[in-house]
Order: sequence, then structure tokens, then C-alpha cells
Amino acid sequence: MSTRETWLLDLGNSRAKLARLEDGLPADITALEWSQPDFVVSLRNLVQAWPRPERILIASVAPAAAADRIRELLPGDSSLDIRWLRSPRTACGIRNRYAKPERLGMDRFLAMAAVRARTSEAAIVVGCGTALTLDAIAPEGQQLPGLIAPSAAGMLDALRAGTAIADSNPEAFAGADGDDTAMALQAGCWAAAGALVEWFVTRQRAALGSASVWLHGGWSEPLADWLARDGTRVERLEHAVLHGLALYGERP
Repeated sequence: MSTRETWLLDLGNSRAKLARLEDGLPADITALEWSQPDFVVSLRNLVQAWPRPERILIASVAPAAAADRIRELLPGDSSLDIRWLRSPRTACGIRNRYAKPERLGMDRFLAMAAVRARTSEAAIVVGCGTALTLDAIAPEGQQLPGLIAPSAAGMLDALRAGTAIADSNPEAFAGADGDDTAMALQAGCWAAAGALVEWFVTRQRAALGSASVWLHGGWSEPLADWLARDGTRVERLEHAVLHGLALYGERP
């Protein structure tokens, strides 16, 4: 097990998650929204408070401007080993099936690796972030064809931007506690996301025989509750990408 001070960074579309690698696991996990006014100050305080690293492992699907902000705020030392990771062909028990393996989002690869470390059976991995990602892992670790779709919130944003609903009904996008239109919008978008997960699970289980279902990401809890109403049993794995980074960092 590595004894080098290592930082783990998961840079998503909406926020940055940071952790230290400790005893093979992510520790001192901190999440910062890109849009929060004190982002720079909060990150600088964190960098100053943590032990100086020898190595930083970064998984990024963030916009280039956000990633550049991180580059500017990280310790500047020529001896520091900073790795901006791209998905490999094979690592941590996962075999990447993409023709060009680096085109698979590193966050998806790492989430699959984190789940693979918890089960040797077939598994379905659902990422509940800015996008809804659905991946499946065969029992031998082969990545199967996956899907990427809008999140429930993304669907609502698209309806807000692409329709005149709000012009005639200003309360339509107020949330589930609003009027009938607001409730219909919320119900429709959540049902679309949930039904896609159920369809994907059914399709993968038809091919694999059985597969556990794992959810991770910011809205995994309400999605798990929605799926439970129809009897779809799931496991939730918080900070899956950071757990995958920890595994990646402990490779020989």
C-alpha cells in the first residue's frame, strides 16, 4: 500500500471533489461547487491545510475553463507528480471496450472499478450527475455497451429553455410543490429517468442472467427511492469516482 501523500481529484461538470488517499481509501472528502462565490478561497484554504502531496491523481470531465482553475490553484513544484488520467484499456479489473479507450469518460471507468472491487458478479452502474450514465460490467470485468442521457434536472432545463410553458405559467418550474403543471413536469422528468434505468436493467439482465444495480452521484438517493417503488433493488455507492481513484492509485 502506497505511503506517499496522494491527493485525489474528481472534477465533474457541476463540482469538484477532493480527497486524500489514506489506507487505500479516500479520506477528508470535500466537495466544492464550481459556481460557489468562495470557490477559490475554499480551495486555497484546503490546499494549505492538507499535508503537501507527492502525487495528485485527477479524473476530469469538467469544462476546460474549470480544469484550468484547478491547475492554477494546485501546488507548483517541479518534483510533484501530477497525473491527469485518461481511461486505460485495462485496469482495476475493468476491460474498456471502446475502440479508442481514452474516449470513455474517466469518471465512468473509475465508478465501474469501484463497483468491481465490491462484487465479482455482473453489475450495472448508474451515475446520477449532470448527466445520467448507465454502464454494465460482465462477470469477467468486460465493459458492455452503455448509455448517456439527460438527468431529470437536465430534462427540466431543456423544457424551460425550449418551450413557452413558463411564459404562460411562471410557477411551472417552481418544483414539485407548485401547481399541477409543476407537478406534471417533475413527475414526467423523474419517470423518464427512472424508466430508462429500469429498461436498461431489464435489458442487461436478459443478457447476463442477473446483475446487481449500483447508483452513485448527487441525485442517486431520490432515484433509488423512485426505483424502489417499482421493486427495483439497488445499492448506493457514495463518492464512487474517488473510490475508483483510490484503487487506481494503489495499483502496483
